[in-house]
Amino acid sequence: MTKGQKIAVGSATLLPLIYTVVVVSTPLRSVFTTDPTSPDAPDWLLYFTAFHFFMYLYTGFLLTFYLIHLFGNRNIGKERKILWTLLLILGSLLTMPVYWFLHIWRAR
Repeated sequence: MTKGQKIAVGSATLLPLIYTVVVVSTPLRSVFTTDPTSPDAPDWLLYFTAFHFFMYLYTGFLLTFYLIHLFGNRNIGKERKILWTLLLILGSLLTMPVYWFLHIWRAR
């Protein structure tokens, strides 16, 4: 991978983490108390719901990329691949940046 590709993957990896921090730190009372399909719902609620669904798909595709990269990486032993798989699946938002730094950014 070129340095530019590594930076692009790193940026793509940080996007779901940043999104999660922003969503968790924002007061979401109106999101949880309003039905997005009701006529009284604000216009931005439908866009927020669609973007939130997109972020789920995006994170799933990113996780798939990391799992494919993990199992194609010959520099990681079998036992560590099992550990990384569990970490990526269970703690994906926090584990993906760590995996990126250790096995993509620092890869020779």
